[in-house]
Amino acid sequence: MNKFINLLSFLIVINLLILGNLLVKQYNHTDLLPISYAKTVAHDNYNLIVSILKDTNKNNLIKYADYIELNIVESIPNYAENKVAFTLSLPEQVSFIAIYSRIDDTTYTFEYLVDNLASINDFYFYKDFLIVEQTDTNPSNEFSKREFFEIFIKDDTTFKSIFNKNIYSEKILKQNNDIYKELEKASIDYLAGDIPKILCIITTTTYKDNSSSSNFESESKKTNKITKKKIYSWDDSQNKFVLSEEELIR
Repeated sequence: MNKFINLLSFLIVINLLILGNLLVKQYNHTDLLPISYAKTVAHDNYNLIVSILKDTNKNNLIKYADYIELNIVESIPNYAENKVAFTLSLPEQVSFIAIYSRIDDTTYTFEYLVDNLASINDFYFYKDFLIVEQTDTNPSNEFSKREFFEIFIKDDTTFKSIFNKNIYSEKILKQNNDIYKELEKASIDYLAGDIPKILCIITTTTYKDNSSSSNFESESKKTNKITKKKIYSWDDSQNKFVLSEEELIR
């Protein structure tokens, strides 16, 4: 009886060692994400995300599917009713929009890709143009903060970027020993009429500060403020929006 128990214990130990070895091998061969991707997005849309990645020829992102944020837009403003859009983003890395035609409640066919986007805030159509409002999540040497809109036009199965303008931006400027902060705020309107036109009212304010004060934008530090009206009109011959009117308001 003791021999049987000893043999059984030996077999259990051997099986545990084999199982542990297999687990270590499986873990070591897993293609792990860098530490910066450590926060996993909890969702039940894994299969849907993988399907969209395949439709959009982004198979290289499938290994990151668990980390991708998915939003579904059932009705795209000013666009056909049978269209549905999926926005996918790998935070601070890549964002894009996939537009599908709805056949029925469970069947969709892929139509268009809107690629190389920053963080997506909103999107909608103006005439035949797709407008995507975005936030730049990677501050550059030029801007410390930036929100902007980008205009796209259909090009086969993708949308091609043709125009973009800031909605809000912050710049830190240095001149000699002086430090300036420049804020630009714009209100945007898309005008009615046969020719597509975009109205921009842009206010640029400059503040000066040589101290470490966090209250950079106080009235006492304001050095300049101008407001301009600009209208950009669609030019068929150039296939782009061009500045057609400009006026200094104050």
